Amino acid sequence: MPKLFIQILLLSCLVLLTVQAGKRSSKESKKEKHKASSLKNKSEYCYDDIDHPYVFFATKTSYRWNRNKNDDEITPPGCVAQQFWLLSRHGSRNPSTEEMLTLKSILPLIQNEIISNHKAGKGSLCKDDIENLEKWIFRANVNDDEFLVKEGFKELEDIADRYQDRFPKLLTKPFINSSYIFKHTETERTNASARAFAKGLFGKKDIPNVFFQELNSPDSLLKFDEICDKWRKEVHKKKKALIEKTLFEESGEMLSVIQSVTNRLGFLSPLNLNDINEMYTMCTFDKAWRPKKLSPWCAVFSKEDLKILEYREDLKYYFEDGYGFPINYEQACMPLKNVYDSFRHVVESPASSNPKGIFYFTHTATLLKVMARFGLFKDSIEMKHTNRHLMKNREWRTSLINSFAAHLALVLFNCSDGHYITAYVQERPIILPGCSSELCKYSDFTKKYEKFATSCNVDDICRI
Repeated sequence: MPKLFIQILLLSCLVLLTVQAGKRSSKESKKEKHKASSLKNKSEYCYDDIDHPYVFFATKTSYRWNRNKNDDEITPPGCVAQQFWLLSRHGSRNPSTEEMLTLKSILPLIQNEIISNHKAGKGSLCKDDIENLEKWIFRANVNDDEFLVKEGFKELEDIADRYQDRFPKLLTKPFINSSYIFKHTETERTNASARAFAKGLFGKKDIPNVFFQELNSPDSLLKFDEICDKWRKEVHKKKKALIEKTLFEESGEMLSVIQSVTNRLGFLSPLNLNDINEMYTMCTFDKAWRPKKLSPWCAVFSKEDLKILEYREDLKYYFEDGYGFPINYEQACMPLKNVYDSFRHVVESPASSNPKGIFYFTHTATLLKVMARFGLFKDSIEMKHTNRHLMKNREWRTSLINSFAAHLALVLFNCSDGHYITAYVQERPIILPGCSSELCKYSDFTKKYEKFATSCNVDDICRI
């Protein structure tokens, strides 16, 4: 083969290989660029795209996330339900008028700044989250000072309806004054909650017939902390309950929240805690009013931010209403005495005319203190501003135990081998301290709680 032909052939092969290599390189380059673009899109945080966003906001949590949809009839073998006792927090409400005026005036200013930052290429909120924020306006009536909202009314109505399905032979219609006791505090939100519960129990037509007992003054049953001098002076007025919360607000974890939100919204200087609080408050109430709807203000927080803010709230309630100080729960003996005496009267005087249902409607502070008096949700270690990492699975988590419409219910059963008691929190049975199972022997119940009931003298307990 001529030498020149061989050289031309080798040169042609070299050119062909170079072209093919170039094509492969171009394809690989495009693949790498596409991969990088996909990773970027995948890592971009967009609240609008989250199917199941974080919904636990301490005491501002919607009851929808705690409810028990299972309303099957509860009939322990050989047992008949004899009395139902309920202590409930009111349902979802508005903020106070003062809070709403602040939200209405401050948030539009922050809203405009966030949108301006985004247009200037600052911050990391996605386009959809910005568009949602642009559409937001404050809609609540600022004159409806802590009034129950539509969602709150539905929460209580549905709770009553489900309990009636569970205990159809006990919670019977129509309303009879001798069979049921209803009582609430003097506020609109507990009044409306009580009426919503009555509607769920007896139906709309029977509500006008329901008798609601007047609140005692002073009231040692549903608002005992208002008359407890020891608690008010040593805990409330001295703000001892806020010490751990304040320290937590100065911690690295809270500073990380501030920096996280500042960066996400595109601000050059760190936001102050007041601004963080206003945005968080609006996020929590938006989700309480319309649980299934998206809140554009929740988009400013990451899931970790919300968990940190939730812990901050739990610290406050732990020391103000829970196990932080003994006086918190020692003063809460009257509701415990009330249920103890009511059940004892049924057991000892079965022939008497005993009410079938006793329903009380109150507030966060009362319900939490009573739960602590019963010994419920007590962790093995104390909550502190320094140990959130140890408390991630804590019992004292107000999102679960004191959301809107949270409640403690106890039911007395007459069984073939004696009396039993079952307690329910958010419609789910729990094991009471001192009991070996959810269906607790009456003798075990009295052994555990008789001392609190018989020694309950609020004047002595609260004397300074």
